[in-house]
Amino acid sequence: MGGKIIHFVDRGLIKSLKFPTFWFEATPQGLFMLNIAFGQSKYFVDNLRENVKRGFRQKIRNGVWPGLAPVGYLNNAKTRGVDVDSEKAPKVKKLFEMYATGAYTLHSLANWCKKHDLRGNLGKEIALSNVQSILQNIFYTGLMKYGGEIHEGQHEPLISKKLFDSCQEVMSKRGKFHHVRKNNFAFLGLLKCAS
Repeated sequence: MGGKIIHFVDRGLIKSLKFPTFWFEATPQGLFMLNIAFGQSKYFVDNLRENVKRGFRQKIRNGVWPGLAPVGYLNNAKTRGVDVDSEKAPKVKKLFEMYATGAYTLHSLANWCKKHDLRGNLGKEIALSNVQSILQNIFYTGLMKYGGEIHEGQHEPLISKKLFDSCQEVMSKRGKFHHVRKNNFAFLGLLKCAS
C-alpha cells in the first residue's frame, strides 16, 4: 500500500498526509520520511506474521491444533485444546462408516447430513465439498497435517486409521473411473472447415 501512496505523491495527486503522530508534505524530505514510516510499518507486520507462524508451529509440535476444530470436535477455551463434540462426533463417525462401504456417494452423504441435521461448527450446512474434506481429513484419526507434515495430536481420535484408509481407497477408485463414450464415425476428421 505504501508504494501506491508514494506513486500518487510522485504524480502530484496527493499534496499532503496528516496522521495523529506524523504529517507529510510533498517535498523530497517529506517523501523520504514517508518511505521510512512505511518501511517501519511493513517490518512490524512481517515480524508479527512470523511470530504467529512460529507460535502455530510450536503448538503443532506440542500436539495441539492451532486453528478452528473440524466438525465433530470443539475448541476448548480453558485448555486451549480440542475436545470431542458429543452431539456431532457420532454422526461424523457414521459418515466414515457409510462411505467406507462403497454404497454411498458424496452427494448422498451431503443429503444425509441435511436429513440428520449435521452442520458445521459455525452452523452452516455441510455441502458436498465439505463432506469430501471431512472424509480426507486425517485429524479424525488422532493425527494432524500441517505444513505438509503429519504430527501426532493430543486430541481423541474419532475413527481408526483402518477406517480412514478404507475411505481413501473408495475415494481413489471413484476418482479414477471415467466412462468415456466414443462414437465411431466412418469419415470423422476427413474434412475441415476453411474458416
